[in-house]
Amino acid sequence: MIEYNYLFSIVCLVTATLAITLSFLSFWFSRFTPHARPLGFLLLFSGIYAFGYAFEIMKADPEWFFLWLRVEYFGLSFIAGSFLWLSIEFTGSFKTHKPVILVVLVGVSLFFLIVVLTNNFHHLYYSSIEVDYRGLFPTAALGRGIFYILNILWFIVSFLLSFILCLHHFFQTTAILRKRALAMVIAVIVCLVNYLIYILKVIPWSLDIGPLIISINGFILSIAITRLAFLNISPIAREQVFESMQDGVAVTDPQGRILDFNVAAHHIFPNLIQENIGHHLPTLVPELKPYLSTENISRYNPLSIQKDDAVLFYEARKISIKNKQNKKIGMALYIREFTEQYKLLQKLHEYAEKDWLTGIWNRRKWMNLAKTELKRAKRYGRPLTIAYLDIDHFKLVNDNLGHEGGDTVLIQLVKNISSQLRENDIFGRIGGEEFIILFPELDKEKAQMVTQRLLMTVCQEEIIACEQKVKVTISIGATFWDGDKKESLEELIQKADKALYMSKAAGRNRATFI
Repeated sequence: MIEYNYLFSIVCLVTATLAITLSFLSFWFSRFTPHARPLGFLLLFSGIYAFGYAFEIMKADPEWFFLWLRVEYFGLSFIAGSFLWLSIEFTGSFKTHKPVILVVLVGVSLFFLIVVLTNNFHHLYYSSIEVDYRGLFPTAALGRGIFYILNILWFIVSFLLSFILCLHHFFQTTAILRKRALAMVIAVIVCLVNYLIYILKVIPWSLDIGPLIISINGFILSIAITRLAFLNISPIAREQVFESMQDGVAVTDPQGRILDFNVAAHHIFPNLIQENIGHHLPTLVPELKPYLSTENISRYNPLSIQKDDAVLFYEARKISIKNKQNKKIGMALYIREFTEQYKLLQKLHEYAEKDWLTGIWNRRKWMNLAKTELKRAKRYGRPLTIAYLDIDHFKLVNDNLGHEGGDTVLIQLVKNISSQLRENDIFGRIGGEEFIILFPELDKEKAQMVTQRLLMTVCQEEIIACEQKVKVTISIGATFWDGDKKESLEELIQKADKALYMSKAAGRNRATFI
């Protein structure tokens, strides 16, 4: 004949061994992970409970039952409190009130333990203890006193609170930790369902299947520990680093649907909220669409965003996420604000291309632009004019006003000339008091009119430098290219330079064309 009580006792002992082994593993990890300590206590108390029940069902005797019931309650009294403590630590809830909550949990658990240990004096927890012979083997039929009912409420409230905390954490946490949160939610549900089955007497005889439930939860936690790094600090550290980054990070699947993002990304793009996870990122944040479709994004073409009265510049970088088989499973968009660096780069870029004093193109940049324009003119057979300018007797200006006054004259002169130019005219400073202008799409007749206008503008303008009124004139040498001759840019400049010397030889303040 099969002794079913011994078979169930063996199951309980195996369960107890598993739970206690996992508890020691948790205590070892408690040095690294905050929630490992309450998990260790929960498993230890569960193991004590299963161990006591294994011996309780070995003998059909009320005194024997009560002996091992008291052993069980050294674990069972603390299970509800330990589970709630674990849920609080795991979800990071009630941080400021944690010490007070822990004192309450321990106090309530100790109270029920003392009530059970002293039950023979008041019978307020178990009103009676009898033998139930209805099942496969004899079990304890327990009469429920007032404190037993209060303990039922304590368990239900603890498990419900744990369920609410873990479920809320599941929806609020990042994708990195969501599987771990799901393991906690399942464990709470299993415990709550098991307790309700026992309390509501769904099983027709007084069998406590709690030890079997501990086995199931032990299996769940084993998977969580081995496969989901439940006791490993790395995912927690990764999440905290992810959330504390000052740079924005948004993670999508290969189709561009949002999987995750950090706080910094939300601050940059307010549309990134939890409710929009699963939506297409380019739809929510249209500014990012070109950056998602481009592999290499130039720092000279940054993402610009208006924030209040300022424009902020961001460097966006796309990183492919691949699995162990090197298959692309998503992408991360890294967004770093570099407004100051970008403005500095722009300044350096400007200094490399523009004259430091007047702000027009320097010699090298002017040559590059002029070569491009000459190629275009040759391709389409369009005319252009190159004019060489020099300030007359500028050495006398420097001698009378000093270099500071000379600089003021140069700056104002450039402003006056620029006011007479078209947007597509290319104006540059060759050096000292010498300047050069390329006029695209300008025939000889119109070029002569423009140069005469420049002469008049300069000689009529009175410049204030070093608190003195100064008038200057310029000489211009120009050459016209009609689109037919095969001349290089250097040859055209030489012709304009030769024309300039002819203007100076003829008395200055005039324009000469050759």
